[in-house]
Amino acid sequence: MKWLIFFGMTLVIVHGFWPNLFIVDGITVLIFFILLIPFLAPYLQRAKFPGAEFEFKDKIKETEQTVQLSIEKAKKDNKIGKYKALPFETFRTSTAKKILEIEADHSLSLASLRMEVERKLRITADFLGIPEREKMPLFRIIEALGEQEMLSSEQMRALRQIIILCNKAVHGYFATKEETKEIINLVDKLNKSFSVGYSIDFSPNLDYKRHSLVCEWEHCIEWMPLTEKRTDKSCLLFGHNCPGGADKVISCGKTIKDFPKKRFIK
Repeated sequence: MKWLIFFGMTLVIVHGFWPNLFIVDGITVLIFFILLIPFLAPYLQRAKFPGAEFEFKDKIKETEQTVQLSIEKAKKDNKIGKYKALPFETFRTSTAKKILEIEADHSLSLASLRMEVERKLRITADFLGIPEREKMPLFRIIEALGEQEMLSSEQMRALRQIIILCNKAVHGYFATKEETKEIINLVDKLNKSFSVGYSIDFSPNLDYKRHSLVCEWEHCIEWMPLTEKRTDKSCLLFGHNCPGGADKVISCGKTIKDFPKKRFIK
């Protein structure tokens, strides 16, 4: 490619000093530009046009408003405020933050963030046994979780907007470090709309002690089945069926006496 550029520049110089030897007309310039397309493509793809940049920033602001509505909706539904805020993340952003600090290509950070969101949503779909979930696109997974009232309409919209922002960055838009941070922060804020007990992360939380939680399932226990009469699967503390099953109930053995009273907001 470098030799191609050198050859083209040589022809232009020859035409400038010895115009009778070589003539550069419109067609010649067009052909030369076409030859350069493979070399210029990465730079054109990363180019930031004023209109695109303006739209991207607008989308970030719009998503921030939607995330805030998600938090307000959770408060209104009394899913936030029962316990003090705890550092449990439904969607973990630590990996995306680390990549942002060590990689020059910020799209890699947002690609990691999108993978985390999709992974958690699909784990939830698997746990709930949503039919044909393996074939479902991500937006349909979000819709299915909304249909089962696992997500509010505000949370559904926020997740779609965040995924779209990540997709734009991964497929061409060159997000700045500041813009990337803003998008990661949107996920951090969205995590606040999932109170402890109502998280849609249905995988066991092995760090529950570090998060000051009672067990590895407390973050999502309110979504578990609650029978009128206790069974061998009923948690002795929360009453809901333990995702770990009857054996876990026996090995755990925790009751209401084990719940830390300091966790309640006065």
